[in-house]
Amino acid sequence: MVIARILNLLLEWGIQHSTLEFKELQLEDEFATFFYPCLEWLESEGLIRVRAYDRTFGGAAGGSVNQPILTSYGMTVLGQKKIVGDSSEQLSDGVKKVSSGETSLWQFGDAIGGILGGLTKSMGS
Repeated sequence: MVIARILNLLLEWGIQHSTLEFKELQLEDEFATFFYPCLEWLESEGLIRVRAYDRTFGGAAGGSVNQPILTSYGMTVLGQKKIVGDSSEQLSDGVKKVSSGETSLWQFGDAIGGILGGLTKSMGS
């Protein structure tokens, strides 16, 4: 849920100067411990770029992230189509659905994992 909310916000914001705080994800406090690890994972996978992490005392998600943006690779991944049953949709639509609670986190996780694996494999060959 945290990853989907982060990606959804970054899709909406586009490329601009912004600051992201956990409260903007509009999630319950139980998700706070996942805020920075999810951002760091997205960054290490090359989906997002972050200028700086400004962590503060004030809980697991205290502080903010300066200028988080989707990379071109992140936009490519979110533009990929995933196949569910007999239909397909862009991963970005799946992110929006997970972010709003319309679909399963497992479907999203499987889709993003498969697409990242496929893109990584195709780039390596």
